[in-house]
Amino acid sequence: MAPDPGRLRRGGEADLSSEEPVTERIGLRALVDGTPVAWTATVDHHEDAWRLKIESSSAVEWEGEGADLFEALRQARGCLEPKGVRLCCNGARIDTWPSRMAREHGAWVVYVHRRWLPTTVRDLVPVLGAADAGRIGTVAEQDDYHAWHLANRKRWFNLVNPLWWIWLFTSSWGRPKGG
Repeated sequence: MAPDPGRLRRGGEADLSSEEPVTERIGLRALVDGTPVAWTATVDHHEDAWRLKIESSSAVEWEGEGADLFEALRQARGCLEPKGVRLCCNGARIDTWPSRMAREHGAWVVYVHRRWLPTTVRDLVPVLGAADAGRIGTVAEQDDYHAWHLANRKRWFNLVNPLWWIWLFTSSWGRPKGG
């Protein structure tokens, strides 16, 4: 959609300083004490704050707020985990984390970090996209995996491992996965 001609600055740039807040409702799966249920997530973004409101089928709400959607999701998960609730979305997977560039743009997508393999554009998945219940974990488990990944991604073994190089060059062919 083209910007309103009345909102153009000199030079043809759009004046987005008074842009309306972004609100989106997304269906979300959750496990409540091991039982799958359908919930709704509402994402609000205004200025530099992201707010994620998660609503259960019984109209109970939890909220998370952060500098990006991934951080807001982690905050909401921190409130839900003691209640025995696990969200079945890619942002709750143990092996996902957004890049710095994704975080600067709201972290709507995260990378799936596979052990001993380099991360490519084909590993991008939407934060609130559906994930297998066997792959999700707690915020602490996700932090532990991310710390392990950061410590091991540049090991010397990766440089001499021919499978690592084959994966790097062949997995980046094609389009990103849909989620």
